[in-house]
Amino acid sequence: MLAYADGACSGNPGPAGIGVVALWDDQQRELSEFIGDATNNIAELTAVLRAVQLAHELKRPLRLYTDSRYSIGVLMEGWKAKANKVLVAEVRDALARHGDAQLFHVRGHEGVTLNEHADELAVRAVQNRKSTGWVSS
Repeated sequence: MLAYADGACSGNPGPAGIGVVALWDDQQRELSEFIGDATNNIAELTAVLRAVQLAHELKRPLRLYTDSRYSIGVLMEGWKAKANKVLVAEVRDALARHGDAQLFHVRGHEGVTLNEHADELAVRAVQNRKSTGWVSS
């Protein structure tokens, strides 16, 4: 499964949302989820978590792209999380349970179509203060 995950918030902390675009075989699903008041890092990590959870549910290998250096750092590069320790541990556990996951950094707002779409989904969740759940597209 190929996925792009992004988080957004209005203020930091402030109202926050996540967006995930997931593709496998001939399927595509999108998630736009309002997560309440949070920091941008919490939103980014939550977006990664949702992608990992979907890949695990579908029993698919995961190639996940995120523009969050923080997420890549604390999850894959041994950065020590000073905050968000419980969420970081939850995402690490989900990655370990799933087993077959690779995370990659992509530059944000550089015209990477699916990353831009994940950002739009996250921003929409913040603006509308609501979640869509996973939607096939």
